[in-house]
Amino acid sequence: MIDPETVSTTYTSGLVGTATDLQLFVSRPDPNLSYVSSQELATLDQRTGDLVIIRYLMADKQGAGLGSEIADREAPGQDDGPVGLARMSGDLYGLSTAVENSEESPQLAAAKLLAREVAAVQFRYFDGIAWQEEWDSTALNALPKAIEIVLTVRDEEQAANASFLDEPDPYALPSTTHRVVVPIPVAEPVVAEQVL
Repeated sequence: MIDPETVSTTYTSGLVGTATDLQLFVSRPDPNLSYVSSQELATLDQRTGDLVIIRYLMADKQGAGLGSEIADREAPGQDDGPVGLARMSGDLYGLSTAVENSEESPQLAAAKLLAREVAAVQFRYFDGIAWQEEWDSTALNALPKAIEIVLTVRDEEQAANASFLDEPDPYALPSTTHRVVVPIPVAEPVVAEQVL
């Protein structure tokens, strides 16, 4: 079973995900090519290299770990329940060091709430034959063929009762579920030309 709270402490490649948490390990060069050494890393806005962690999860008061901490920060007056969809992104070395040392403030600084209206998120991973509830690219030595993302958007009553909103949203729709399947493009291996 994959523990999304500690998976970034060991280097992994590609994608690691559960039904409610998705982590991508990507190479995203800094546009200014301004890198610092790991000893000089002061904030997660700085970069030690091209590798970045991008994590999507629910900020939920009933959850545990980072999701609960984000919910506490974003909705201090709310007693329980989901607060919204959150995204954490930052330097691989900086974030993995923070997780390994159980430092919450760097992780919280790298996280932001994307959508308060999202009440639930679910991920599934297609291996080419069946949908899986978990995926670890390092263990499976492959990326999934596709990722299914299901978002449940709050209904008007839930939005009105959410204490983090100043007033009910008069334009809130009834509770809706949105499903999208994102194909993962995988390049074919380069075949060397043969001499005729």
